[in-house]
Amino acid sequence: MQQVVRTFQGELPLIGHAGRLAVDPLGFLEQQRASGSVVALRLMGRECFLINSAEAATQVLVSQQDRFDKGGPFMEAARQLVGNGVITCSAEDHRVQRPVMRPAFHRSRVAGYTEVMRECVLEATASWQPGHVLDIGAAMYRLAALVVARTLVSAPAGRQAAEVMADALPELLRGLLRRMLIPAAWVHRVPTPANRRFDGARARLDAAIGEVIAQYRQQGQDAQDLLSQIMAGDEDSGRRPDDAEVRDQVMSVLAAGVETSASLLAWTFQLLARHPRVQNRLWEEADGVLGERPVTFDDLPSLPFTKRLLTEVLRLYPPTWLLSRIAVEDTEICGHLLPKGADVLISPYALQRNADVFPDPGRLDPDRWLPERLTPAQRQSFLAFGAGRRRCMGEFYGMTETTLALATITRTWHLHPTRPGPVRPVPRFLLVPAEQPLTLHRRTPRRAQR
Repeated sequence: MQQVVRTFQGELPLIGHAGRLAVDPLGFLEQQRASGSVVALRLMGRECFLINSAEAATQVLVSQQDRFDKGGPFMEAARQLVGNGVITCSAEDHRVQRPVMRPAFHRSRVAGYTEVMRECVLEATASWQPGHVLDIGAAMYRLAALVVARTLVSAPAGRQAAEVMADALPELLRGLLRRMLIPAAWVHRVPTPANRRFDGARARLDAAIGEVIAQYRQQGQDAQDLLSQIMAGDEDSGRRPDDAEVRDQVMSVLAAGVETSASLLAWTFQLLARHPRVQNRLWEEADGVLGERPVTFDDLPSLPFTKRLLTEVLRLYPPTWLLSRIAVEDTEICGHLLPKGADVLISPYALQRNADVFPDPGRLDPDRWLPERLTPAQRQSFLAFGAGRRRCMGEFYGMTETTLALATITRTWHLHPTRPGPVRPVPRFLLVPAEQPLTLHRRTPRRAQR
């Protein structure tokens, strides 16, 4: 049994590594790869074990997943927003919640959403004008909120709740990051301006979701969406969830459905604006398949470069840049003993930038994902959607939405950066691009190849 390496780099009295993580979390996590497959850190007096290799991450998330549960500073912070929903609940609760949620993300159901998704893209971009300077992050937030409100929570109040979520999420995610890096509850009860902004944003969102639940209860009918399915409960047991349980699931759906899709699209457009050769290949594929007609669900398999591009953006900038678990029993991971109750951290961002697995890891290269170039190590290291039983069940939904949005927008619009240089990643609770507007230019798609 090997001894876990403990890093003293950046450790300060009392707060440990929390200060370094707060200043430069991405850089700090990447630097730890050189210290071994498992490294011990200290956050505000709590010892955490950082997983530094894909093999160790696979053991935690897949092969020995029964020995770990959702927990640790990341999940504890997330529960302050989404409660005990399907994203954050324990393994025991997940066995009950997952069967209720999963049908809404089945391939056949998602296929039925695609026309609505495309209409949402057209509605969200209807006011765009050539020459206008666009806050692409805010625009993609509005688009993702509209899609969620039209497909998963479709009552009239759902649109308002999704819009409140899109407006409140930036402040909420900043607050959740503080709660993750400083896992001391009393610090976040002090009435500082930041804490008051977080509490106000959460209160507005809770009120909006309360209106959604009340509207569904009053209607008393199946709206053929995810929320109706959740509220119907379990047919076998006859148990129906109370309002608090429904609130947690709605919050989970809104948080995951809005933030992750918005982040992926914002990153993609920022990178396309700075990589004209990649953008030209995207146009060539879309024009060759679609020409001037709208994209449909049946077109998706014919857009492989688009899928590879989105996968590569997720590799470079995974929205969920840090995962956390808690050991429920003593467990050996890659020869290191993790004691029962230990907090375990896994960074998809750091693992997906390992130069031994992904040569020239900072370069945008969609062709890494060509079947003939894809290696088992790359498959194992790609954790943008998680792994194991807790892998994101909305993966197909999100990839379908973002592919439709990308194909629909780029057939009409060409976005240019307003200033040169790369876009800085901002690690809030999820990873987003720093605000950098893009200028809109109209383009005309070529006719489809015959």
